[in-house]
Amino acid sequence: MEEPVSVESEQAERPLATECSSCHTPLEVPWIHCAICRTPTVDLCSRCFSHGAEFGQHECDHPYTVVKLDFPLYESHWTASEELKLLDAIQDCGIGNWQAISGKLRTKTEAECERHYLCCYVEKPQAPLPEFTDQHNYDRGAPVIFKLSDNPPRPAEGSNLWNEMGGYSAARCDFNTEHDNFLELDICHLTSSDMDSPRIESTEEMTEEDQRLYKDLSITVLEVYRNCLLERQRRKKLIREYGLINMRKWFGHMRRRFDSTLSLEILRPFMRLFPTMTFDKYLESLLYEKQLKNQISKLQEYRKNGITVLRAARLYSQLKQRRESSKIQRHLLSDVLNHVKDESSCQSWLARQAVLEGTQKADKLALPNPIRKSAPRLNIEGLQGYEKLNEAEKEMCAEVRLVPQAYLDFSRLLIAECNKHGFLRLAQARTLIKIDVNKTRRLYDFLLVQGLINKDPM
Repeated sequence: MEEPVSVESEQAERPLATECSSCHTPLEVPWIHCAICRTPTVDLCSRCFSHGAEFGQHECDHPYTVVKLDFPLYESHWTASEELKLLDAIQDCGIGNWQAISGKLRTKTEAECERHYLCCYVEKPQAPLPEFTDQHNYDRGAPVIFKLSDNPPRPAEGSNLWNEMGGYSAARCDFNTEHDNFLELDICHLTSSDMDSPRIESTEEMTEEDQRLYKDLSITVLEVYRNCLLERQRRKKLIREYGLINMRKWFGHMRRRFDSTLSLEILRPFMRLFPTMTFDKYLESLLYEKQLKNQISKLQEYRKNGITVLRAARLYSQLKQRRESSKIQRHLLSDVLNHVKDESSCQSWLARQAVLEGTQKADKLALPNPIRKSAPRLNIEGLQGYEKLNEAEKEMCAEVRLVPQAYLDFSRLLIAECNKHGFLRLAQARTLIKIDVNKTRRLYDFLLVQGLINKDPM
């Protein structure tokens, strides 16, 4: 007789037996599995094995394996036998009835049963058991992965996300406030008998013409209500197809996809004009158009600098990037060159050097006020609202370092205020737009020069 082999390796080749092959009683751990008999497999309880039971092709001197379930599967303190008992108890008692489940196991508390099941089978399911060689005989599946859907999300009622979702109830897949929410009030008192013989509130009887008119009006009201229901279904279909319930997830996906190159807020109203795939193709075409414009502007820049081949264009781009990086780095030679161009700056630099050297000439040199360097121009090309500006407005926004869309909003606000009162003063403009006072003055003066506003009453 051969010695028992490893339990885990033997269990990996076949499913667990449920009854004794000899007496057909339910098997209890430990039981004996015959290593020779394969078709069919032979599993014996301890009583039949001790009596030397023989039947069919099975003989009592065959090698055997002692089947035990005392090895861990997912956690070291949970054996395979306890895993099976836990699943059977949950199937009998129902999930959540942890007190009864713990009573069936008798080895684990309620908290341990709940924590182990939720951790290993629901929240973070472990990897299934290893692949078995005999897939036809193995019919025990892996744990079912459960995850609460976040599309649409289920926020708490009254929270910020709940308000952003427009009062959408994810549990019943409907809105708390429908489109034309009070339309049912117009037909709540309307019945089929009223259309045939309407109720008369006055003492005078209605003529046949009035009855016919009343019936036509009632049918028209029902037709309006039917159109309202169709509109509700259409809106819900749009919301469902485009995923507009979870707006944060949709905007996040779009921003990652289009890299903030398109104004999604402006394009949102056009979603109803296209099917789902057509709208995605429309966004892709807009992005491709923008990329083509950027490429054309680069080619125009290359041609303006006398470059006609792509090999020279790559070299030009590298040299331009190196030159821009060198401009950022400040060194003594650049200070000297800047001071030589301006007489006052040159005197200031000489006075500072005299002070550092400690010479007597430093007492005679007057130190002029240092000239404040102006901020570099802002590259506004490609920003939102850039295409709406003319050349003068583009130049002003670049010098003042003002984003094109902010310029459009501020100028629209100032022009509307000027049209309202007939004039606009600088102090009023500063109270309307809360930005740097210097930028406000530059914007105010620019609008005056362009004739868009006036500082004195007409």
